[in-house]
Amino acid sequence: MITLRKLLWLLNRRKREAELRAELEFHMEEEAGDSSSARRELGNPTLLAEDTRAVWEWRLLEQFLQDLRYAFRTMAANKSFSALAILSLGLGIGANTAIYSFMDSILMRALPVQNPESLVVMNWQSNPPHGLFSSSTVLHALSGSIYSNKPGIIAGIFPYGAFELFQKNDSVLSTVFAFRPTREINITINGAADLSTGEFVSGDYFRALNVPPAAGRLILSDDDRAGAQPVAVLSYAYSQKRFGGTSAAPGQSILINNLPFTVVGVAPPEFFGVDPSTSPDIYIPLHTNMLGTVHPFGMKPSEYHDQNSYWLEIMARLRPGVTLAQAQAALAPPFHQWAASTASTDQERANLPVLTIRNGAEGLDSLRRQFSKPLYVLMTMVGLILAIACANVANPLLARSASRSREMALRLSVGAGRARVIRQLLTESVLLAALGGIAGILFAIWGIRFLTILLANGEANFTLHADLNWHVLTVAAALSLLTGILFGIAPALRSTRVDLISALKEVRASQPAAHHKHWRISLNHLLVVSQIAVSLLMLVGAGLFVRTLQNLQSIDIGFNREHVLLFQLDARQAGHQDPELCTFYGELRNKF
Repeated sequence: MITLRKLLWLLNRRKREAELRAELEFHMEEEAGDSSSARRELGNPTLLAEDTRAVWEWRLLEQFLQDLRYAFRTMAANKSFSALAILSLGLGIGANTAIYSFMDSILMRALPVQNPESLVVMNWQSNPPHGLFSSSTVLHALSGSIYSNKPGIIAGIFPYGAFELFQKNDSVLSTVFAFRPTREINITINGAADLSTGEFVSGDYFRALNVPPAAGRLILSDDDRAGAQPVAVLSYAYSQKRFGGTSAAPGQSILINNLPFTVVGVAPPEFFGVDPSTSPDIYIPLHTNMLGTVHPFGMKPSEYHDQNSYWLEIMARLRPGVTLAQAQAALAPPFHQWAASTASTDQERANLPVLTIRNGAEGLDSLRRQFSKPLYVLMTMVGLILAIACANVANPLLARSASRSREMALRLSVGAGRARVIRQLLTESVLLAALGGIAGILFAIWGIRFLTILLANGEANFTLHADLNWHVLTVAAALSLLTGILFGIAPALRSTRVDLISALKEVRASQPAAHHKHWRISLNHLLVVSQIAVSLLMLVGAGLFVRTLQNLQSIDIGFNREHVLLFQLDARQAGHQDPELCTFYGELRNKF
């Protein structure tokens, strides 16, 4: 730990150096009567002074400060090269930082809830031989996200009966909760209507996630039952938008698809649910869809308890000390038996879905499945760009190392160690990379905004918002350090591999030693060839991408796309009921 006394002792450098010189002169006078004898007895006074400094405290820090000052002077003497190197490295580091910020947001960030590592997500996988909805499978109806898992499928949607089955198994699960996104719903507040996103949640949803309310209370188990008073919980942002603050929302009466609801509370500002790809404006109890007009994806109330209709997403929290493997072993057999009870033929019993439980710390993986591959491709491309930038900087440094051969020879001849000189040269390259990293942070801020707009593609409620948190900044710092070492190590090694006698005899410092010229040219050629190869690879990839875009634009879709407007309309959300729906749609069509 640095104390004030040690810091003052370190900063008082001039006094310590004067004391060292006086002490060396004293010993030289004691050892011999003349200075030449003293030099023979004690050796090189400069080297002796350096060895004496080596036993002082903070030696490494002092040497680092010396190297840093020298690196700044070297950069000031080569302003044009330094500026171009910093700009080149800044673009490469900034691009990598921007892409990594999205990868951190999508692939690595845990849900903003307490103890997310104990959450699990229920999935199943199946290998139906004749398609999903054939007579050979119990999957009579599917409503939700389904992913290919060759040769079969994988999904996280279950019938309501499976949810009740998991609730009964409390040996490994402390809490089980279910949820389902709604379609766009019509919310009317004080006569002003708005289309918003919502989510059906079970009564234990907020309790299992251990989420505190920002105002009022959240949905409870008593709210999620048939015949209960319809209640709703608003997101923090939606309460700010429609009520001007969280405190004004609880107790308010609103209409959801023309049905009255009472707002009982507001979720905390950092909470967006358990699916990073969505951010619901409003949460309503799961049994609300029994009212008939508020339902997910057109589900009829009669389908709510259909054991062959898969539509409900389920998560749970493990009991303390229970592992994922233990939960899988405890829940898979009961689910298999339950699924077998829903089969009516031998073919259905032979193709039952198999339960798989995965870690739920990051929530649902729909966003990761959508963007992970494109982000990995982008990360590879910007990594190659950074490699080209490193080669661009390494080439001039190699050329400059040849002109500094006499300087390096002089340093080595007066006693400087090769490792010490390499460290000083690496300090120069790392300083360049550090300044490039600072510039890269500025480029990354712009890059994150650009990529957000690009990925959103005009979507108003786009939920993916990357930022420069401490994880991303740590990676940027590590990337700057690695980059500085990467492009600086070869020039540093080259600079210290000099023939001292021939280098010191050179009349002009710009003439490199003859027997090192071939080594330098070979490395330069290798870097140039690598740059050209990587650049051609990226150029071909960019050309293929542009060709794909041109092909997509030229596809004949069978009608004139100019001035075409697409929209959806659900008259039920405005309160229209059968049999007037046909009359309403007919009159609306005639008006157009």
